[in-house]
Amino acid sequence: MAFCSRCLLNHALRVANLVVNLCGMAMIIYSLWLLKIWNRGVADLAATASSFPTPWFIYTLLGLGIVVCFAAVVGHAVSNSVNPTALSLYIVFVCFVLLFQIVVTVEVLFKIDWPTVISRHHDGDAKFVAFFTFHANICRLVGVVISVAQVNVLVMAIVLRASGPRPSNHCEGPTAPALRHSFLVMNGSDSPPGLPAPATPPPGDHNRESALVILRASEVRWMSA
Repeated sequence: MAFCSRCLLNHALRVANLVVNLCGMAMIIYSLWLLKIWNRGVADLAATASSFPTPWFIYTLLGLGIVVCFAAVVGHAVSNSVNPTALSLYIVFVCFVLLFQIVVTVEVLFKIDWPTVISRHHDGDAKFVAFFTFHANICRLVGVVISVAQVNVLVMAIVLRASGPRPSNHCEGPTAPALRHSFLVMNGSDSPPGLPAPATPPPGDHNRESALVILRASEVRWMSA
């Protein structure tokens, strides 16, 4: 089967959506792990701290992971379709998802100084503050990286849509020759040169063989009786 640039781009879009989907699943697992450690640390510091901020950077990462997984699943389904309308709707959908993702990342992860907020409410435990200060910066980095990955998926989808609809005979290899008979059986006309055609037994031979078979069966039955 021959491959062209459109086939390679289609396969690249599938692989990119698969990678983004795996990244979204990793974001969900990572955010749930952070949330578990946060709740455990808050329970240990409940006697020394008066109030605790809501860890919106963790919830934001969890929500982004869910949205990214959903968008990647939709993209993988659309990449298997040959309908240009579905691809156009997918491009519009990814544009809205990417815009929402960028706005939430900037507003929650970058405009709020989470290291300062965490240290102000949890100044009694330096280890807790240092741990979540580090992971707040990791959440910012993950938000930027996943946004760049979504931009790459969007660009590939736009290029694939701009290449036009896929023709009916797209990337089809040469048709296989139709075999009318088995190559193990040689007819009289297909005998190799220099070899005689196989002889066909006369009709009387078949009757003689049938009579012999019946006679032998009768003898066996008579002897067994």
